[in-house]
Amino acid sequence: MKFSKQVKNTACFYLISIVLVMSVVAKHSSKAYADTFEENVHYVTLDKEATIEPQVKVFYTPFCRPCAIVHTPLLTMAERAGITFVDVPVDFGPLGKDIQASIATANRQEIGHDYVNELISRIHVRPSEAPRNREDLVDLIERCGGDASDFRSGCEDVREDVENFDQLTKQYYINATPTIVVNGNKRINLGSLMSLSELEQLLIELSGV
Repeated sequence: MKFSKQVKNTACFYLISIVLVMSVVAKHSSKAYADTFEENVHYVTLDKEATIEPQVKVFYTPFCRPCAIVHTPLLTMAERAGITFVDVPVDFGPLGKDIQASIATANRQEIGHDYVNELISRIHVRPSEAPRNREDLVDLIERCGGDASDFRSGCEDVREDVENFDQLTKQYYINATPTIVVNGNKRINLGSLMSLSELEQLLIELSGV
């Protein structure tokens, strides 16, 4: 298959990343306990209305290495628990708007997760293949099985999706990535957790599933 080597590289990247995030985060936490989570320690409650259904939002940029480390594991956790996963790419760097529009285009064709995984892999695993311009993003959409015509034309639906990303970023005062918000009003303090396992436990507890 065309992407067999890329898939293997991506898989290796995430295996290595999981080990790294567990070891790095552990150094910054002395208060996390396996089954006990405290408000204002492990998470903060935001002045926002809670969602009706269990949901997790992740604000990220594919250029951010911590974002790259948690993005796919968080998606897997959400799917395993039956929690709606909301992908919110933020406007960062010279390609920020184009990255947002490309992800919106991929999402509308239901290849969003594959596209983001491949985008992250190219940036962090194969940096020589990282996108440098819009045409690189067009090529990546098409390589993931999508149609890049809406991205090329900047269609209204894609523009509206990008505006929604930006509106959410402003509403939640996002100034660092990754930022993870559960049920619309619980922001996780990643620095307080010792492992991805604890992240999953906290996600389940806060979502109420």
